[in-house]
Parts: sequence; structure tokens; C-alpha cells
Amino acid sequence: MMLLAALSLALLQPEEPAAEAAEPVHGNPAHAAGFLTGRFSNQRQWDNAGPEREREPVAGDAHEWLDLQFATHTLVEAPQLGEHVIYVEWRSGDEDGAISRQRIWVLREDEAGGLAGFDFFTFRDPAPYEGRGQEPGAFADLSAEDLIGYPEGCLAEAQNAAHVGYYFTVDPETCAITAQSGTPMRIHASIRALGNSLTYREQGTMEDNTIVFRVPGTAMPYSFVRIRDEGEEGSDGPDTPDTPDTSDTPGNADGPDSAAEPL
Repeated sequence: MMLLAALSLALLQPEEPAAEAAEPVHGNPAHAAGFLTGRFSNQRQWDNAGPEREREPVAGDAHEWLDLQFATHTLVEAPQLGEHVIYVEWRSGDEDGAISRQRIWVLREDEAGGLAGFDFFTFRDPAPYEGRGQEPGAFADLSAEDLIGYPEGCLAEAQNAAHVGYYFTVDPETCAITAQSGTPMRIHASIRALGNSLTYREQGTMEDNTIVFRVPGTAMPYSFVRIRDEGEEGSDGPDTPDTPDTSDTPGNADGPDSAAEPL
């Protein structure tokens, strides 16, 4: 009888609630994803640029150049890659212009559940994903086999996550790769997200500090402003101006050469 009573009591116990996704608290991946995703353009930067905007992008540092980019960063469901996966798609000259960049960013947690940074990947075949960031299920089957990753030392590491916004850097001292041409190089990159603005730059150099690529081709990073639809409310992040990011002046970065795609 006691056994039957115990079994009956067990059956009456409420079920354990299903585990919920982490709330977007500042300093964790869920919160950072809100700052990194959205639609952006460096139209204002390009409008105010000098002769560099009239020059064609080139590898190396033969001349300064700046192009007009429209970036769409979308949080997508790609369960084989992680919980917080961002599809990055840039277009040149216009929101409907030619695609200039397609990437996957996977946000990582540290041991305490905070934001460690993100890993970045290129597609082996990007064409099937063009323009599909908002399409439900478009990335559901995406796996590591479909992507080309960078070495462990190339994590875009979160810096000062306790402060307003987010700042990520790739350390050239640890991010050493071999380009498609076989040239050993190091990568230096920085991304700063401040609610309504985002700055981005990357650079690759060889061991003798020869610049192989620099994106953009100026001393300052891309300075993107969030694009909002008419009537759309602002984000929780601060409404910050397009202040040039001078904290990532090019250093001794080793990155991919012109035969390899940048981040």
C-alpha cells in the first residue's frame, strides 16, 4: 500500500518547467545580438568623404578608398551551429545592390554565461542563402561542413562588456592564418556596436608588416548608422553619433591575402 501511495504522489507532482532561453541582460549573447543585428548603412560617412570615395577598392595600401555599403545582419535559427547565430549580408551601393559579403557570426558564452565574443565563418557556397535572412527555416540545415572557419585564436573577443554597447577585437598576436595562396598572415579586426551605430574594420598583413588587405581602405573604420523604417521605435541602446573609432589603428596584423576573403 505504501508503494502504491508513493507512486500516486509521484504522478501528482507538477512537471519541471522547460528550460527557457537566457534573458537578454547586458553582457550576455542574447543582449549583444540585439546590438549587432539590424539594417545599417555608411551613407552619411560616404556622403562626407573626400576623394577616397571616387577610388576603386584595391588590395594592399596603394591608395585610400571608401565604398558605400548597406549591411543586413539577421538573427537566424541554425541549431547545428549554436543558439545565437547571425547571418551577415552586405550589398554595394544600394540596399538592392550586388552582394559584397556573406558571413556567419556565432556568438559564444564564457564559463560564467557571459559574452565571450563570436566566431566568424565564410560559406563554401554562399549562393543558396542570398537574401534569405528573414525566411523561416532557411538556415535550419546549415552545419559546420557548409562553412569555412578560422583558427581558435581568431575569436572576435568581447571587450569591456559591462559598459554601454559592445566592442569586439580580433588579436593579430593570436589570429594567424594561411591564405589560399599559401601566404602566412595575421588578422586584426574591430567591431563596435552602440545601439544606433556600428563601426567595422579589418586588416591583414604579412610577417614583414606588408598590408595585404584593409577594409575599408582608409585610416578610419566603416561608420554605419542603423536604418529604421518609418515609425519604428529606437533600440534599447544609446542613440550615438557616428564617432570615428580610433581605437583600432592598424598594427602588426597578419591576415589573409588578396586571394583569401577577409572576415
